Amino acid sequence: MKMSRCFRSPLVAFLFTFTLLSQAGVAAAKSGKGQDPVNKVVEINKQALAQIKEGKFDVARDALWGAIAILTDANMGEHEIAARTHVHLAAVYMTGFNDRTKAIRQFVMALKINPDIKITPQVETAALDEAFDAAHGQAGQGAQPTTAAAPAGKAPAASAAEESTPATPAGPSTGGRRGLRGKKLVDQEEPSPPSRVPEPFYCPLPSEVPPKEDIMVRCVTQKQPRRATATIFYREAGSDNFTALPMIRDAKGWLSATVPAAAVTGNAFSYYLEAKIPGVKDLLTIGTADSPNLMPIIDGATPVNNTALAMLMQGKDTSLKAAPVADDSAPLADINKQFQIDEDLRKYHRRLAGAFFLGAGGGAFATTYHGAMSLDSGDPGSALQKGVSPASLFQIVSEFGYQFTDKLAASLQVRYQYTPSLSAGGALSNAKRNPPTSALAFFLRGQYSFLTAGNFQVFGSGILGYGPGRVFMGYVARNCDPTAYGVVKCDASLHQIGHSDTASSGPVAVGVGLGMMYHLTRFLALWVEARGLSSFGPTMLLAEYNAGFAIAHKFETSAAPPPMLEGGGAWEKPEDSEKPPTDDSPSD
Repeated sequence: MKMSRCFRSPLVAFLFTFTLLSQAGVAAAKSGKGQDPVNKVVEINKQALAQIKEGKFDVARDALWGAIAILTDANMGEHEIAARTHVHLAAVYMTGFNDRTKAIRQFVMALKINPDIKITPQVETAALDEAFDAAHGQAGQGAQPTTAAAPAGKAPAASAAEESTPATPAGPSTGGRRGLRGKKLVDQEEPSPPSRVPEPFYCPLPSEVPPKEDIMVRCVTQKQPRRATATIFYREAGSDNFTALPMIRDAKGWLSATVPAAAVTGNAFSYYLEAKIPGVKDLLTIGTADSPNLMPIIDGATPVNNTALAMLMQGKDTSLKAAPVADDSAPLADINKQFQIDEDLRKYHRRLAGAFFLGAGGGAFATTYHGAMSLDSGDPGSALQKGVSPASLFQIVSEFGYQFTDKLAASLQVRYQYTPSLSAGGALSNAKRNPPTSALAFFLRGQYSFLTAGNFQVFGSGILGYGPGRVFMGYVARNCDPTAYGVVKCDASLHQIGHSDTASSGPVAVGVGLGMMYHLTRFLALWVEARGLSSFGPTMLLAEYNAGFAIAHKFETSAAPPPMLEGGGAWEKPEDSEKPPTDDSPSD
């Protein structure tokens, strides 16, 4: 039977064969023995936990995304082990890359599958607990305890990954999470007062507070901080009188008080503070009874706790207006949108922004010469009129570049051209010197992809080139036989030459190009490009065609793994606390 004309094309036949082999490979992978998706994903999660422990966050992230892909392909995206995988991805993003936004997105995906899921003990940290609480709020749940006990009645696959590294319960002296049950890990230690108090009476307080939640007030004075006393006066909604709340010195050195949640109602919290320093007549004040301070009471505002106190001491704004769009106040629709973007990045493997790439290729072209120019053999009076003739026999192009975004890239190209010195056995009998056979040029090239469909991209490019001596050259074949006329040589006035020759131009050239690229993987792409160039000194127009491949790699840095406790589990080392201020000398 005759083959269809369509399949006579080698390219079409290759693509057809490649597609059949790919589909066969996928089918074989799905039907192979020992490839149960749940067991395979459980094993991937176990390996990922070990990689997180070793600080190999890049490897763990890619493996866990591969596990999500396996479950998606098996229509098991809502399985319990999928939720556990999202939890481990959150740990990778938070601990390895300090990306709280992505960690929250992964937690939300996990909570949508299993609202009762807990953080795996081996990866639990204070920052991860805080992100988990934020994810509960975005998923429409309140903050939940983050103990890692598996909920009753859940599939055993959910906890299989957790059992890969046994965790010894930490005692109270270790500071481990299990020794602090019943407390929020993110708010268990109060920061010390600053070593240098910035104001005579310093009280770091937020610009807004949430309704019906305690307000923690901490103050310190510049002079005699160990002997000074202070009082906060606050007024409840609907009342004309202020309530005095004396402040008590705590172990850290702060003058501390906590306004009860019952007093935090209405639209704004009204207060002022007074401090008394022994031996000083005048009081230090922040606001007065006639002109009190007001803090708006806003639903969803950051609670005034130790975490907020530390942020305020660092000059960070804790108000809702300072929160990023995708942070605690981000709607679930935005999270789903970003999740879809992450899914596209997994499904399509285009070159990543921030990647470096190396390319190699080659091609050939035709050259158009404008104006008369002397030939490189140096024949007296010989010149080339404008016209079209073949250029070099072949050229090799190599490049090194950087991918700025998914669409924009820049590179440095090096091009080598070769052209023969003889044509059809013609001799150089009437030439003054042998013409050159090669040219080397360097090009700065910008590339922009204006059409993207999956792994396929169409791009345009702009080129600026320089060649030492010549930026490119053209091949000129002989057009007369000097032996045919006896003693009469070829007539230079008629632009007749009896030997092959070259015409070169440069050293500067500019041009534009149009090409296509197909990404076989995130790190390997095939490309083809047609471009036109114009050189100066003398002017020569050139059309060339190149094809090749490019290999890309993105250098990503991961944060160091958190130190390990004696009893197992990970924790984050707190910064060295500053010593509380000491009393000033009597001379002050």
